[in-house]
Amino acid sequence: MKLHQLDLNLLLAFDALMSQRNVTRAAQQCFISQPAMSHALNRLRQFFEDPLLVRSATGMQPTQRALGLHQAVRRALTLLEQELGREEHFEPANSRRRFVISTTDYVECVLIPPLIRRLKTLAPGVHIEIDILRDQLPEAKLANGEVDLVLGFDEYMKVPASLCTETWLTEPLAGIVADDHPEVGEALSLEQLTALPHVFHSPLGTREASIDTWLASQGLKRQISVNSQSYMSAAAIVAQSDHLLVLPNKVAGLLAGAWPLKKVTLPADLPAYHLNCVWHPLHDRQPALQWLREVLRSLI
Repeated sequence: MKLHQLDLNLLLAFDALMSQRNVTRAAQQCFISQPAMSHALNRLRQFFEDPLLVRSATGMQPTQRALGLHQAVRRALTLLEQELGREEHFEPANSRRRFVISTTDYVECVLIPPLIRRLKTLAPGVHIEIDILRDQLPEAKLANGEVDLVLGFDEYMKVPASLCTETWLTEPLAGIVADDHPEVGEALSLEQLTALPHVFHSPLGTREASIDTWLASQGLKRQISVNSQSYMSAAAIVAQSDHLLVLPNKVAGLLAGAWPLKKVTLPADLPAYHLNCVWHPLHDRQPALQWLREVLRSLI
């Protein structure tokens, strides 16, 4: 197979098809007509002697050949885009750049509001978009620039060694209960912690947190009776029940100030959360991302 025999524009079409898994949307991404994208797919199939994308009940599914090819094509296109569009400098005050941050509701509650206030002065044209962090770290999106940064606690995400990461914050745990809870004062003992029913906040759908691992090491277990993926719904449950919610201290303070809740101190030996910032080394020296990381770091 000779590279000079391939129209390199077809690689852009292939990348769009693999990203969208839909001919019409891929055509829109490349600013060409749907028939033109269908023609490009047929040419790609002929060149690689593989169907590449096959229609199914759930949309177009890539073949193993296509999956392998896409990794190499995406790397090559990313490097080319970087060199052709390399930013020699970044002017925040004049920028209209959109930054995408993949994160959980902790960062949305604690860090994004002061970031928006800071941007109003430093970079009023900059737009922030939140991409909700799921159970898989979006490594491919970090590589191709769809996501700029990931901010999340280390207990919820495993960061591969191939990515850049910094720990920005160590956050102690606190508890919240209904402000008229008959059994809880200003602090909880370990015995009370394990005796009370818990609402478990699980933003990524996990079933266990570092506190559970620590309790197990002590031969203990807490009584989880409700799982919630949202701080707001978890707080609403706690405000109307005898349950306890264990969560990072800053969010506990925010919720206690907005709901009929009170924040309580937990035993000092409980593990803390570590907030990490993750990005791809391909974009490590990009001035705009260096600037955003510095702004976020200053807010921490």
